[in-house]
Amino acid sequence: MKGTVGTVRRVGLIGAGGIVQKTHAVGYRALEGRVAVTALADPSESNRDAAGTLLRIAPEHRYTDYRDMLAHAPIDTVVIATPHSFHKEQAIAAAEAGKAVISEKPMAITLEEAAAILSAVKRHGVAYTVVHNLLFSQAVRGAAHLLKELGRPLLGRGEMLGNKSEATTTIEKDWRASKRYGGGALIDSSYHEIYTVETLMGSPVKYVSARIATLKFPIDVDDTALMTYEHENGAASTVHAAWHTRGPAHRGRWVSINGTRGAIRVVYGDPAPLSRYKDAPEGSNRWETVDAGELPGIPAAIEGDGTGHAAFLVAAFEALANGGPMPITGAQALHNLAIVDAACRSSDERRGIEVQA
Repeated sequence: MKGTVGTVRRVGLIGAGGIVQKTHAVGYRALEGRVAVTALADPSESNRDAAGTLLRIAPEHRYTDYRDMLAHAPIDTVVIATPHSFHKEQAIAAAEAGKAVISEKPMAITLEEAAAILSAVKRHGVAYTVVHNLLFSQAVRGAAHLLKELGRPLLGRGEMLGNKSEATTTIEKDWRASKRYGGGALIDSSYHEIYTVETLMGSPVKYVSARIATLKFPIDVDDTALMTYEHENGAASTVHAAWHTRGPAHRGRWVSINGTRGAIRVVYGDPAPLSRYKDAPEGSNRWETVDAGELPGIPAAIEGDGTGHAAFLVAAFEALANGGPMPITGAQALHNLAIVDAACRSSDERRGIEVQA
């Protein structure tokens, strides 16, 4: 069902846990009058109650099973925010029900599952997108603007370092530490740096060399991911993630791009997240912070949206309302998953792997 300008989109949530309550909810507040969350489905009673109350969803439209919501709730769009291993089944079911689909990342946990989703979306003629939220954060938007004056990107770097305690890596505490749910440092943490660095580099990743390992925790997924990329234009980048390390000089998640005439850096969660190094006459080179909100063409920040989730949701629902292209296409999400897949193969086979999608 395509929206039109002025139409209120009726949204049903599949999954109503922390990411919905803490980040997505900021987007729904920004979209008030244009989007109404009218239903949710979550097997957790506490999630149903908390998100239902927060988003003012009628009790009769708080479902335990998402299939009941698809069959009976007054919705035309579904937002999926569940553990990774459920995305394929839920996205296909939503497409078969004729609903537009906005899915949290990753779109699936294998390339075969991703292909099945894209086939269903095409077959049923529904809109589909995957949340690549950091691209919509004000700092990354500002970084993309600054790169225009810093020459050709040569070297990109992205890193996510976390210092988890062993207690937080049990499946009871965090499904992301379980193979059953499609977790792991690579697909859950590095996923964001992969798409951010690649986008800012301005050239697709073509080859991957990687070491994916479980070095500390007694879990059945990786807690460490180290990757080196060659881009189609010959430039290089690296992306690292670790759940057992904390860097001393930053907050744990950052990206930087070095170009022929300078560099940019984004440190997420920092009071001044965006900085620039612009080559200048000898003796005057230095890093300087930049307020992305003062750059031309950068949208005003949404209050409380430090991760870009709200801005992404605004872009997605504007596209649905106007019949325009979704902010991240299925092909783009598939490509990011293909880089993840290539990294796993590279580590297993101890060689460089060409990205196939």
